[in-house]
Amino acid sequence: MFYRLATAALGLAAVILWPRPGAASSSELTLEEALALARQRAPALLEAAGRVAEARGPVAGASPLLQSNPTLEVEAGPRTLASGERAPNVVVGLAQPVELGGKRGARLDAARAGLARETARQRDTERLVLGEVAATFLRALHARDRLRLARGSEETSRDIFQSTQRRFEAGDVPVVDVNVARVGLARARAEVASAEGDEAALLGELRGLLGLPADAAFAVRGELSALAARAVELPSTLPERPDITALTSELEEARAEQRLGESSLWPDISVGARYALEGDERAIVGALGVSLPLFARGQSARVTGAARVGRLQVALEAARRAQSVQVQSALARYRKEREAVELLERDALPLLADNEQLARKSYDAGEMGLAEFLLVRRDVLEARADYLTRLLQAALSRVQLAVQTGALP
Repeated sequence: MFYRLATAALGLAAVILWPRPGAASSSELTLEEALALARQRAPALLEAAGRVAEARGPVAGASPLLQSNPTLEVEAGPRTLASGERAPNVVVGLAQPVELGGKRGARLDAARAGLARETARQRDTERLVLGEVAATFLRALHARDRLRLARGSEETSRDIFQSTQRRFEAGDVPVVDVNVARVGLARARAEVASAEGDEAALLGELRGLLGLPADAAFAVRGELSALAARAVELPSTLPERPDITALTSELEEARAEQRLGESSLWPDISVGARYALEGDERAIVGALGVSLPLFARGQSARVTGAARVGRLQVALEAARRAQSVQVQSALARYRKEREAVELLERDALPLLADNEQLARKSYDAGEMGLAEFLLVRRDVLEARADYLTRLLQAALSRVQLAVQTGALP
């Protein structure tokens, strides 16, 4: 409960402090702040909340003790007596229909189950939306880090081109080396442009998920390595996910509607009283009416309800089995992705900087040709890019595990 209040407060603060259109500064969002903001502004969550509000209508409609309003009937007109005289003739009747057979209870149970279903669907929508926001946030972090790597590569390529140009002017290398270095610099610049486009696109996608305006300037803050390495603790018994809870509520709704159809076999009654004035005579009589369920016997509701109950029972059993399988699969993938990251961190990353520095010194000293140096440098860049991709996959698999367990913060 405390965490819910804290995230709601973060979301409210983010909304209040968010830069207005035209503001010069941009905001940086952490993953927690993005999730809190999504809870407050995500269009899909606002729509789900509206569906819950709509589902309260049938509950309010089924709550009154009597479903039909009383009927007041008035008959008036002159009456001609045998003597030829005319006398007033007035009849006033009041009747109240009353349902029997548990119709009100079945209707109310169906309405309450419908509200519970929409409430569970709202929580399931939150689970999926937060998972999508978290995944997009992580991809935006990866795009930011890839852009940093590309810009560093561009700077190094520029240094290599300038160094190769100087050596060519000194007569140490042929012109083909200058051309190769120039091509390498152009490719590095193109990679920077591509990375900038990817980052802009992902920030735009995240902006849409958070319900922010198109001109809202913001950036993401955080480290993929820290987010990918967060501990994952699974409870001994998995809680029921909201999508399964929604199926359970839908099953209860179907059963209630089936009972409502079965209750149509019972007759309804109408009780009331009539006051009659005929000339000088007055009379007050009670009235009782009984419907005869001879033709309309709830056939459609009973047949449809039975079929729906059977379908939902099968779907509910399958969903419960699937949750366990999905969680175990997501857990296995997360562990293997973490293993891949740890292998690179232990056996590859410590050597990359040394390899690049040693190759650069050898090239500057004329001990290594440009082709050999570029081959070593390409291997270093590919290894660093692969490490970033592995970090992203590990972080995404952790988010997917949280989505499957329903344990997103």
